[in-house]
Amino acid sequence: MRRYVVVFKTKIDKDDADKWRGFHRIRKASSIMDGRHTRFLLQPEYTYQAREGWNLCERVYRQGGWTIVIDELLVAERIGLADQIERLLTQGRSTDITVVVGQQRPVGTSRFVISQCTHLFSFRVEGRDTKTVAEATTPRIVPVLDTLSKREYAYYNRAERVVGRGTAATLGGLLRFAGTPAGMAGTAKISTQPT
Repeated sequence: MRRYVVVFKTKIDKDDADKWRGFHRIRKASSIMDGRHTRFLLQPEYTYQAREGWNLCERVYRQGGWTIVIDELLVAERIGLADQIERLLTQGRSTDITVVVGQQRPVGTSRFVISQCTHLFSFRVEGRDTKTVAEATTPRIVPVLDTLSKREYAYYNRAERVVGRGTAATLGGLLRFAGTPAGMAGTAKISTQPT
C-alpha cells in the first residue's frame, strides 16, 4: 500500500472507530492536502457526497501516488462517480495510483471494473454473482466460491493466474504464495483454520 491513503466512505457504519484507527477523518476532499497526515477517511455529508467524491477522485488523479479506497462502489457509481472511478482504474497505474473498491454484490459491478484488478477477493456469493466473477476472472474460481465457509474469501491474482482461498489469518501467506513459481502454476492450496 502506498504511503498516502484515502478512504471514500459512502455509507455510515456503526462502531467503525476501531476499523479506521489512525485515519484522519475529513468532510472535504481538499483536506487531503493537510501535510500533517498521510491517511484520511473522507465521509462527507450526504448532500455533498457527489461533489466531494468527484473532487477527491480528481485530486488523487492529478497528484498521483495515492491508494484510494472506494467503500461501496455501487453507491459511488450511482451518485455520478462512474467515469471518475473508471479513469482511476484505467489510467491511475501510470501515476502510481492504487484503487481498492468494495461492494456488497459483484453482480452490480461491470465486468470491466473486475477485469482491471490485479487482486480480487470475494466472500460467499450465489448465482448471478458467481457467474459475474467467473466471467471477469476465470472459471477455476467457481468451485472455490461455491465452497467458502462464513469467514473465508476466494482470491484471484490476475497477473499470476492464481486462484486460492483464505481467511484474514492466512492473507499474508496467500499473497506470498501467489508470487512463487508454485503459485504461478495454478490453484493455491492454503490450509485455513476456522476463525
